[in-house]
Amino acid sequence: MPSGAALDLTEEFAYGADMEGPYRVYFDRVPVPIAAVDGLGRVRDANPAFRLALARTAEELDGLHAEELLAEGELEVQRPYWLGLALGRLDGYRSRMRLVRGDGAVIHARVSARVEPRANGLPWRAVAVLDEICPVAEALSPLQGEVLRLVAVGASNAQIARRLHLTRQAVDYHLVRLRARLGADSRSALAGRAFVLGLFVPGTWPPQLRVPAGTAAPEQDRAGD
Repeated sequence: MPSGAALDLTEEFAYGADMEGPYRVYFDRVPVPIAAVDGLGRVRDANPAFRLALARTAEELDGLHAEELLAEGELEVQRPYWLGLALGRLDGYRSRMRLVRGDGAVIHARVSARVEPRANGLPWRAVAVLDEICPVAEALSPLQGEVLRLVAVGASNAQIARRLHLTRQAVDYHLVRLRARLGADSRSALAGRAFVLGLFVPGTWPPQLRVPAGTAAPEQDRAGD
C-alpha cells in the first residue's frame, strides 16, 4: 500500500461502523484492517480483516480497551498521542507499534489513526487502520546483533570481519541469514529494517541493540493544520 494511503482510508471509513447497506458491505469486505475506538479507548467495531490480523473474534474485541492490544512498553510511547487525539490537539497520527494477537504472537504494524468527525452530538470516536504488518523478529544471537549493529554504522564486510575476528565468508553467511530473517533485500535495507522493527534503542548513536521493542516516531496531524 502506498505511503499515506492508510491514513486516507481512516477518512473514507470514518463512518463505516454506523453505515448500512453497500457501505457497510464494503467496510466488511475491504482487505485492510480497520477498527473504531471510542473516547474511552474501547474497541467499538472491527472489520474481518482487523479481526484476522489480530487473531481475535468480534466478541473478544467488542469493548476491549485498545491498550490491551499493545505489547509491553508500547503504552508509554503511544499515550501522549492518544491523549492528543482525545483532547483535540491532534486530528490524526501514524506510528509503528507492536500489537499482541489473540494467540499471543506479537506483530509490528503501522497504525494510522484519525478522529472521526461526528455530527448530531454523537460521542467521540477514532478510526484506526493497520498496514505493513509483519511478525516481530525473534531475538538475535549476540554475534548476529553485533554484525547488524556494525552494518548500521556503515562498516564494510572486511571491517566487520576484523572487529569480530571472523572470516569474510562467515560475515557473508551472517548477512545472508540476517537479510532473510528481517525481510531485507539489500545491505542498506537491512539497517533500515532493524531500525523500523525496533531492534535498536531509539535516539542513540552509534546504535545499541536491544530486544525488539519501541516504535518509530509517530507522524502527527495537528488539529487545525
